[in-house]
Amino acid sequence: METSDNLKNSHIDKSIMLFFIITFLVTATVFAFKYANYTPCNIIDFDITAKNYRAGEIIRFKDHTKGATKREWDFGDSTETRVGATPFHTYEKAGKYDVKLTINGKCENITTLTIKEKAFILDSTKLAKFKIPNSIKVGQVLKLKDETKGAVKWEWRFGETAEVNSDKKNPNYIYESAGLKTITLVVNGDPRYGTKKKIKVLPSVKKDTKPKRRIRKRQDASSLIKYAPTTVKLNNAPKTEFRAPNIKNNDFKLKLILVSNKKASAKDFSEYLCDNLQMPMTARGKKTNFIDFCDKIRGKNIKIKELEIFRNKKTNCIEYITVQYSKSGLF
Repeated sequence: METSDNLKNSHIDKSIMLFFIITFLVTATVFAFKYANYTPCNIIDFDITAKNYRAGEIIRFKDHTKGATKREWDFGDSTETRVGATPFHTYEKAGKYDVKLTINGKCENITTLTIKEKAFILDSTKLAKFKIPNSIKVGQVLKLKDETKGAVKWEWRFGETAEVNSDKKNPNYIYESAGLKTITLVVNGDPRYGTKKKIKVLPSVKKDTKPKRRIRKRQDASSLIKYAPTTVKLNNAPKTEFRAPNIKNNDFKLKLILVSNKKASAKDFSEYLCDNLQMPMTARGKKTNFIDFCDKIRGKNIKIKELEIFRNKKTNCIEYITVQYSKSGLF
């Protein structure tokens, strides 16, 4: 019995020993194979080139890794992987994408790329089109007509409120206030294709429905003639020209003294000045006019030393005087 048990244990020990030997040989063989085919990963170097990094834009990828023989690109947007050193790719939507480059089937490098919204390109054929007059009056009907091709929805604003005033294709509008207004049309709900135009709204002219009473004015004889003559013939009388009444210098002085004594006024000289009470004159070397001079000397009891009168030779109207008097503090 002992001999049988010893043989059995010896058989088991040999099996375990054989298993470990085989396992060691296989592991060593695999390790030796991998070691023989091992190539170290170099630094993976690639760049990404684009103008604006926007959706819809073509983006260029380029690898500069040394010793690379096989390149596989994953652009992070669930599209098929690409191979090659310089592939091109376009992202359809804005967002952040993890770009992964695998070199020689084992070395990897991942970088995050941010893509912005697609740039808006204005299509001039979609712009809202309509015509307006240069001006219109308050109370008048403004008739508008949309000329935009392909428009199915309209938003009109006429500049008096911030709200949409009409959603019709060809609306009418009446302004209630005057001023420079801005008319805006947005079609198909896209404000990027809206069009604005200015219109002058003029005040309305209210007509007076009440009949106006005609007032006849008295007219002199001269106003009934297109060109009134300077002289009028009466009963074949000879032509006579107007001449102001004459007044001597001494009498003129006396009248001025009466003004200073509050016994006369500038109006008492009207016939001699031909009603020109604003006649220019010089008093004590300073320029003034006749009516102001009379106001200044009124109640001053002046004494006139010198008086010089200048008359119009034709009409005898006094046109200028100079006077010197002996009262101080007047001018």
